[in-house]
Amino acid sequence: MRRAWSVICVAVLALACVGLSSPRVAVAPFVDRAGTGLANIGPGLGEMLGQRLAAAGLFVIPPAALQAWLSQTGGGVYPTGIIPTPDTQAWRTASLALGADVLILPSVEKFYTSTIAFTLFLFTVRGASVQTDLHAEVVHLATGAVQSVTAHGEASGAASVEVHIHFPFDVCSGGFRTSKGVYFDGETVHIGYRDPAPPNTYYITIHSSASPIPNWASATASSTGADPCVTWTWNQALLPHAGPGEYVAILYRVPSPVPIATQTFIISAAAAVELVVGSASFASAPWGEALNQALDSLAAKLLPLVR
Repeated sequence: MRRAWSVICVAVLALACVGLSSPRVAVAPFVDRAGTGLANIGPGLGEMLGQRLAAAGLFVIPPAALQAWLSQTGGGVYPTGIIPTPDTQAWRTASLALGADVLILPSVEKFYTSTIAFTLFLFTVRGASVQTDLHAEVVHLATGAVQSVTAHGEASGAASVEVHIHFPFDVCSGGFRTSKGVYFDGETVHIGYRDPAPPNTYYITIHSSASPIPNWASATASSTGADPCVTWTWNQALLPHAGPGEYVAILYRVPSPVPIATQTFIISAAAAVELVVGSASFASAPWGEALNQALDSLAAKLLPLVR
């Protein structure tokens, strides 16, 4: 909560230092209408577009500031699913509250990828060709007038190794969970449970979905009123070696032998990278190059509409 308010305060204080003649442009997160599945694509592309507009001399209110304002006022409308559905009126309300003159509502409309792949030991090497279309609506908040622009980008080249998209979680944020849905072969698995009614003592077992025989049983861990979260780490390298496949973690409360929660996760055989929009590995991949090209074009078309 403190971090969200700090984002809002920085935006508001910066507005006070900007001359009235300077256009104040709020940029909402991108809507992934193409269903790319890329991690962080909505806010990530929104931040990248805002940076391009700011470099051209505009004062930009970034997606993080809009979302922080909405979250703090109970109007958070940007869920973490693959294809979010923002409430346009909520973005307008947040933009006006933060002093914007113009609101940009951007989206990824098309994202086509064709790949050629070959496998060498644990690595699946891919070459990719990517084409993408971006769209943005420019809303002039004083008049309600709306203008639209589109931009295209394409790139091809080596896409490195096979990509597994997964999102890291805080294991103490609630319920019984692993930190990720997919782990690499040999990677440490982090597991946690936030006890809703401490104190209690718990332990977990992990087994393959193909066999009920546990690969691992943990030591016990206890929750307290001051620290209701209990956590465990599973080192896959411990014998017997787990190997790739689907696994099930089972939570027990001492002394009951009856499971109270389960969580499944994957151990992947392939070497993998997490491609998160805005990261260095993303920028150098064909899909990053195509999106960057489209963002450059989109920013250039937006500038004369918002000045």
